[in-house]
Amino acid sequence: MTKDPTDSTERKTTTLIKKTTLSEDLCKKLSPTGSRPPRLYGLPKIHKEGVPLRPIFSNIGAPTYQLSKHLAELLGQLTGKSTHHVKNSSQFVQTWESIKIQPGEIMVSFDIVSLFTNVPIMDSLQLLSKHFDKDVLALFKHTLTLTYFCFNGQYYEQTDGVAMGSPLSPVIANFYMEDFERRAIEQAPFKPTCWYRYVDDTFVIWPHGQDKLQEFLDHLNSLQEKIQFTIETEKDGHLPFLDIDIYRKTNGTLGHKVYRKPTHTNLYLQQSSHHHPANKQSVLTSVIHRARSSVTRNLYHRSWNFSPWFLKTMDTTRGKYNEPYYPERWPSRKMINRPLLLTYHTRRPPLADSAGCCPTTI
Repeated sequence: MTKDPTDSTERKTTTLIKKTTLSEDLCKKLSPTGSRPPRLYGLPKIHKEGVPLRPIFSNIGAPTYQLSKHLAELLGQLTGKSTHHVKNSSQFVQTWESIKIQPGEIMVSFDIVSLFTNVPIMDSLQLLSKHFDKDVLALFKHTLTLTYFCFNGQYYEQTDGVAMGSPLSPVIANFYMEDFERRAIEQAPFKPTCWYRYVDDTFVIWPHGQDKLQEFLDHLNSLQEKIQFTIETEKDGHLPFLDIDIYRKTNGTLGHKVYRKPTHTNLYLQQSSHHHPANKQSVLTSVIHRARSSVTRNLYHRSWNFSPWFLKTMDTTRGKYNEPYYPERWPSRKMINRPLLLTYHTRRPPLADSAGCCPTTI
């Protein structure tokens, strides 16, 4: 792009909003003023070879930011109602607790390649036209098709797909994929036992053998040229999905525990950092919540090494971790809410030696 389109985009956004039947107060709230262009930055994917960057648009303050938030709320009322939808890992665990997997069935994970930048905009707008009137549809089209950003002083336009960083992007991606997966399963000659999807990651139990699995993958990749899937099958009865490791039990049910990528360092927040105490407390709260929601109860105590509750301290002379004391009972909500200062100094003794009890307060 030869110049900054922010001012013209701001004027067009305001004009479209005023043409709708929205209330005067809402129109005033959504109309942009003093906008700034979206800026592109990248987050390194350290778990992938070559450490590629994930492109993110910083949309806060952009001409369509408030409008995107409003449209995301509208569209959010239509999504998430599919039986295949996964809200988060905790809800996913509860969904398949009663499922039994047969010896001949295979656990499979499908991953969509670069979903956000490959969402077909025209197809999405056609789906939106079935649910919204002409005025609101014009707002969706305006927001989805006028995607630009600033990088290194230059301005660029995204020609298709949605921007990662926009409030509307995850909702429209989910909205499109719900229709896609419905058509994909209906048209498949061989269907999976179950299909659960969180944004671009899908967990499937496949009952028709390895040969038919490849045919099913080819079928998925033939429906829309921009929506392409990669596949990962279980290894030794284990399959990572989201942040949990799903595994087979001997009785045919599925168990689960926390999954961590090989790049995980087991380090969290340094005690000596100048963070607010609430930030340090949130580390404990969030990780313990993850333990309680993502680990099968009878494996909780054996999975102590993923949580600050069971901190490890490095013995520098032997290069190994010492195992501190950890509680024999399941942590209660009251125990979780107690303060904890985290320390990872390599020369400090294990918590059991310094505290002599359950390390709720240091």
